[in-house]
Amino acid sequence: MMKFFLKTGTGLVITAVVLFCGLPMPAVSAQTDESGPITGITLSSQEAVNGSLLLLQIETDKLSPPVRDMRLTFQQREYPVYPHPGKPAGNYFGLIPIPFRAAPGPTALVLAWANAAGEHRRKISFRIVAGKYKTDELKVDSSRVNPNKKSIERAQKEARKIKRIYAGGNIERLWEGDFQLPMTSDITSPFGNKRVFNGQLKSFHNGVDFRARTANPVFAANSGVVKLAENLFYSGNAVVIDHGTGIFTIYAHLSRIDVTAGQQIEKGQRLGLTGATGRVSGPHLHWGVKINGVAVNPMQLIEVMSSLLPVHG
Repeated sequence: MMKFFLKTGTGLVITAVVLFCGLPMPAVSAQTDESGPITGITLSSQEAVNGSLLLLQIETDKLSPPVRDMRLTFQQREYPVYPHPGKPAGNYFGLIPIPFRAAPGPTALVLAWANAAGEHRRKISFRIVAGKYKTDELKVDSSRVNPNKKSIERAQKEARKIKRIYAGGNIERLWEGDFQLPMTSDITSPFGNKRVFNGQLKSFHNGVDFRARTANPVFAANSGVVKLAENLFYSGNAVVIDHGTGIFTIYAHLSRIDVTAGQQIEKGQRLGLTGATGRVSGPHLHWGVKINGVAVNPMQLIEVMSSLLPVHG
């Protein structure tokens, strides 16, 4: 029997079981934790900036198969592993988002699994380094910086709704091939910058801003399902797409939305038009990415997901 635990953002653990005919598995005995390199487990980098994304690739045929009960943990949180989109059966991948506020220094993730020889825990060490982020000074409508009670209640309600959306992401892979930019333009504000609105530090920038005039078309980065398509207090007219495997993309400050919640979306499909709705200093597109509910640099998502796919000559 092969059994994998896939943890959804709701905290629900889904167990997938595959039965094999033959002799029963021998009793599993505990094994000593190990660290250091191991054939069959590859981490994309030994250093990760806060707000970045790590990719773990696993070849189970090099871990004395059949492998079962595979679990990936980082900072006391479990992350799912998924079938690899570019390699044969038995290959898996996991996405590990490094929170923006993660403390710099040495750390590790843990991959645990079981096979006929027993239970195994591999500690995979890496280092978190502080990003060299800058500061954006922005002038916006004062009502979006110091909102009244009604607006605060509205924003809090919207935040709870969006949190539920991220927690209920599709486990299945809905995306195909490379992720692409939502538009072709200069980036005016990169991920991670401090956001100072009207002289007040309010947040860090959890996406990237593209230069745009009003009514430039905005396209889906990959296929998926629209989970939100409505006006929000801070983000203005916004679209959120669930791509499966814990990946969400966000498109904000639109002047017009051309899709509806629940709609199936293809990569490159038009979602709407750029604008200046919500808390903005002028027209542009804000593009964000969440991995299992954690904001990461959208530009790195493109790089990491591209490395999963076969290289065509």
